[in-house]
Order: sequence, then structure tokens, then C-alpha cells
Amino acid sequence: MITRLPSILAADKPFHVPEAGHLFNYEPVVTIGPLELTWPMLLLGIITILLITFWYSAFRAPKVVPSGVQNVGEFGFEFVQKQIAFPVLGPNAGPWVPFLVAIFFWVFFLNLMGITPGVNFPITSRMAIPATIAAVVWLIFNGIGIRNQGPIGYFKNMMFPPGVPWPIYVILAPIEFFSTVIFRPLTLALRLFANMVAGHMLLSVLAIATAVFINSGIGRVAFVLPFAFGVIMTGFEIFVAFMQAFIITILTGVYIAGAQEAHH
Repeated sequence: MITRLPSILAADKPFHVPEAGHLFNYEPVVTIGPLELTWPMLLLGIITILLITFWYSAFRAPKVVPSGVQNVGEFGFEFVQKQIAFPVLGPNAGPWVPFLVAIFFWVFFLNLMGITPGVNFPITSRMAIPATIAAVVWLIFNGIGIRNQGPIGYFKNMMFPPGVPWPIYVILAPIEFFSTVIFRPLTLALRLFANMVAGHMLLSVLAIATAVFINSGIGRVAFVLPFAFGVIMTGFEIFVAFMQAFIITILTGVYIAGAQEAHH
């Protein structure tokens, strides 16, 4: 939003409140045949390429005593490994650590675009991104469950956990089915999407309020309040960006762990 404020702040132009869609909708910047690329899509590609380049550079020729980019890479890798993968997946965590590392840092840096100067737009506030992540996680944990327990065993163990009186299964079975198969991916995507949309809208409103007071004929000093609050909320958005990346990663680990073995 801040990248679009110069026209709003122009002294020789009347202030115009932008429409709500102005906060999230971007015109195509590149058109290749039927394919139209917007600014968020280009940023998505750039961040993905930079992350791939970073991890490749960090571990293409690892040294016993790490330094430079390898040192940073190992720190990030061990954080996800020790704080998310091992506590959730236990001894089965090894094969899944790279996947969880990729999710965490990809989501984290996409979230950080919301407070990055010159960008000021969280890429994960476009529903397609959280939905894609949720769809991939859904395919993985259901695929693991069916592979490890068989298709019948997977749904049986999911819907009919042992130790429950049979009459309760009438209510419990459909709840467990919809909770695991339908609501898990929905909540995984919506949680990330809603938090990043809310943060972007709040910062945008504060930026607009600052512009309104600066351009007003009276009470120009009042811009200090929304501006100061915007600075505080920008710092808070860094915490939100981290926490949303952490939550979606740890829930992915929980879903994978639950699918690997039958519930007891």
C-alpha cells in the first residue's frame, strides 16, 4: 500500500480514498500470450528462486566447520529440525525435515513482504498461495496414511478409533472424517490467509490515515498518532509473519505424524 501512496500524498492533488480492492488487486506487469503476471506473482517467483539459490549455495559443498552462508543455512535448518520436526515427528522426522524447512522459510519470507519497504504486500494474502500449500499437505498426509495403513485401514482408524462405545460412532465417525479430510486443509489455508489479509489491511488503513492528516487543512500534527501506531504494528507484523510460518509448519508435521500410524 505504501508503494501506492505518492499519488495520494501529492500536494497539488485532492486526497482520494482508494477502494478496498486497490489493496489486493494488481494490474498485469508482464503479459506473455494468455499468461498475465502481476507484481505479487513476480515477487513469488523471485523469492522462490532466491531461496533455492541460498539453500543450494549453503549445502552444495558442506564443510565440517561451517562458515558464511553454510553457517546461516545450518542455523535455519537446525531451528526447524529441533523446534518442529523432532518434537512432532520423533524418530521418523529425518526424511521430512527438508520439506518442513522449505515450507517454513518460504511462508516466512512471503509473509515478510508485507512490511518490506518498496513492496508492502504479503504474498500469502492471496488465497491461491495458502490454498496451494494446504492442497500439497493434504495430498501428502492422506497419501502417507493410505500407504502405511491401506485405504480401508486408514479410513477405519480415522473414523472408528478403538475404545469408543459403538453408539458414539454414529456421531464420531462423520465428525472425524470431515475434520481430517475436509476441515484440515481449509483451516490450514484460511488461518494463514486471514491473518495476513488482516495485517495488510490494518497497516494500509494506518498509512491512509497518516496521508489524510498530512494533507488536511487543520490538525496536521495529528498524523503522528496513526504514524506511530503504524510503526508499532509493523514490528508486530514481523512477529505475526514468523508465527504464521511456524504454525503452518508445525501443523503440517502433526498431520504427517498422525497419518504415519493408526490412532490408539
